[in-house]
This record gives sequence, C-alpha cells and structure tokens, in this order.
Amino acid sequence: MMKNECSCTTLRQLTRKMTNIYDHYLAADELTISQYSLLARIGKYGPIGVIPLANNMGMDRSTMSRTLKPLIGAGWIETVDLPLEMLTDKRSFGVRLSAEGERKWKQSKPNWRKAQDVINTILGDQTHHALMSLVDDANVKFEQNETATL
Repeated sequence: MMKNECSCTTLRQLTRKMTNIYDHYLAADELTISQYSLLARIGKYGPIGVIPLANNMGMDRSTMSRTLKPLIGAGWIETVDLPLEMLTDKRSFGVRLSAEGERKWKQSKPNWRKAQDVINTILGDQTHHALMSLVDDANVKFEQNETATL
C-alpha cells in the first residue's frame, strides 16, 4: 500500500527536494530554478510568445508574468514584437534573451549541471530514467485530457 494516497502531495515533496538542490547551486548566479528554466527555454527557442511559452512550461498566464517580471527588470529578457501568427492573441507579446540574458544563461549552466549531477547521483541511473519516463508519460496523458479535466 502507498504511504500517501494524494498524488499532488507526494509529487510536491519530491519537487521541493529537487528545487532546493537546484536553488542551492544556482544561488551563486542569483537565480532560482524557475528563473533558470525560463532563461534556458527562451534561449533554446529564441523569440517566443509569452502565452505559448507559458503553455510549453505548464504555467498559467499570471504565473508566467510574475516569473518574467524580475528577469525583464534585470535586463535578461526583452519584450519583442512578433508576427501575429506567433502570438495567441493581440494582447500577447513576445520575449527573447537580451545579450546580458544570454551571458547569464551560459554563466549559470555549470551550476545547473552541478545540481543535475547531484540529483542524478541521488536517484541513480535506473530511478532517474524510470522517473523521467513516468513523468513524460503522465504529462502526455494530462495534455491529451486537458479540456476534459478543466
């Protein structure tokens, strides 16, 4: 029998433990894992609409705005005009990394890597791969049933 029947509680316990490790290592770069993830995602995809970015990261619009605000304020992310077809609606806007944001992302990668290595060591290869596979599968199932559950 499972120790805790609440899926959310169990997953949050795990993600808090992982978040603490990432945040510990990224503190040297004055970033949280949420901020690093945004820099990395925007850096990887280039200019992107905020709403598609939020959807891609599994965040709602207001959480995305709150997370972007300090990164824009620090000068690491810039707002940009994008073609309407890249936006969800006319009120949306695009973002990209500034030159300073690109430097920040590259500078913080080694500390992110250290955190990832610690997590990989704690979990071990078999558990890490199994966990990633289960999470990916669960994310696909939620995406397929998004409209049915909300």
